[in-house]
Amino acid sequence: MFIYDPDRSCSTDDQIRADLKPMTTILLMLLKKINIVIDVLVIERITTTSKQSNSGDCGVYAIKYIEFLSISRQAELVNGFHMPKWRRKLAVELYTFDCTP
Repeated sequence: MFIYDPDRSCSTDDQIRADLKPMTTILLMLLKKINIVIDVLVIERITTTSKQSNSGDCGVYAIKYIEFLSISRQAELVNGFHMPKWRRKLAVELYTFDCTP
């Protein structure tokens, strides 16, 4: 059973794996639909990343973590120092995005 815990630093790796198991099952099924077939998703917990200092940057942190990991950059480089610049950059990208078909 998933219990919301805003501070996951106290959770064990086994607890996190158990909480994420339903999501990994769904993700594997979605990947299979687009012809990407893998047997197992490996969950890697990174504990050396910085924590956000407010309650409003979690989405920007998540986007930057995904971006950094997808281009093989160290996730530890994501920190609050650049957050105002990244927040403005994301806002401009979303504002100027052309979503016409």
